[in-house]
Amino acid sequence: MRKILSVIILVYIELSSFGQTNSEVLTKAKDLINTKKYSSAFKLLNDFDPKNEIPEIVLEKEDIALNYFVASIMHQMFGFKDIRTDENIFDYRGKEGNSDMFSFPINDVLDKLVKKYPSNYKLNKGLGDYYYEVHLKYGDDWLKKNDELFELIEKNYSQAISHNEFDYLSFYALGYIELNQKKYKESIPHFSKSISLNNTYPSAYYNLAYAYLFLNERDSAILKAKKSLDLYDDRSYKGDAARMIAEIYEELKNDQKAIEYYELSNSIDSNNYYTLKPMLSLYVKAGSIKVGETTNTFYNLAPDKPTIYNDLTSIYFDNNKSNELADFYKSNLIKYDSDPKINGNLNFYLGRLYFETDKKLATEYFIKSKEIFSKIYDKDNQVFKVIDDAIKRLK
Repeated sequence: MRKILSVIILVYIELSSFGQTNSEVLTKAKDLINTKKYSSAFKLLNDFDPKNEIPEIVLEKEDIALNYFVASIMHQMFGFKDIRTDENIFDYRGKEGNSDMFSFPINDVLDKLVKKYPSNYKLNKGLGDYYYEVHLKYGDDWLKKNDELFELIEKNYSQAISHNEFDYLSFYALGYIELNQKKYKESIPHFSKSISLNNTYPSAYYNLAYAYLFLNERDSAILKAKKSLDLYDDRSYKGDAARMIAEIYEELKNDQKAIEYYELSNSIDSNNYYTLKPMLSLYVKAGSIKVGETTNTFYNLAPDKPTIYNDLTSIYFDNNKSNELADFYKSNLIKYDSDPKINGNLNFYLGRLYFETDKKLATEYFIKSKEIFSKIYDKDNQVFKVIDDAIKRLK
């Protein structure tokens, strides 16, 4: 009896010691993470559980892998680096340099643990987190296509949520998937729940605004978009939120407010094509004194690309101001006299502008554009057929 009792006590002590060791290692790893020693933290955990058999250790390794990697090979291998506390991991991510590489196929590791510990729904949440991050980084270029990734994200997050294992990102990701599947109404409760769990996450407000917009609930869309605008720090995202608000006001025929938010978007993320184009259109429509400056800025985004010319033609023609556009093109002929591609484009599009109103002048511009283009393009280039066809139609 004493022998049996001694064995029981020994087993209890060993189990207790093992639990404390897990806790101690996790505490040390978190301390290393807090001081941005990401490689050291992962190595500590990997040395402690090299076969990935302890759920809480694996989940901490996953957290490091998904949030603090500097290099990733299909999210199956990860590179880590210890950095200074005043540095940011994004300063190193995706750039040349040395890092400590570890093989860590998270999906395979967690799948095995789920089979071994089917009632540990933290593992399902971990799988949801993993597949969502894989989708964001690789999309259809990963080992599984987006449709399958979405199914895996939904399946694992739903299982975890039904057993009270979730955070605000769990619900956000479900809403995000539904939004991508054009299930706008279904996405709203998930985004709303995400916001209730974390009311400072801007993307939840932004995508909730997007859902409301597609449901034609524009007042609600504006309200949520403005909240995301307030919360975003990233210049690109913040500018995008302001642009969304402008677009909604434009749909509501409130041009004054639309211009206000397009200008705000441009001040945050300047010279963005998707902001400048609608802003210029509203300026031309209103006869704003900012038309000239904005037209010049928009044109200089890509004066060698047909897209810019086609956009300008559409904007000015829609507002019956093609003469002003012709004047703008003419003012640039001397400026770009030494650039045959741009100068050829200017003459070509001047020919198009005068096609209906002055056949003689249009023909002259087309002939000039053909002469210029012949210096830089092969004779079988499609542009010459377009010019010749235009000249024939002008006769």
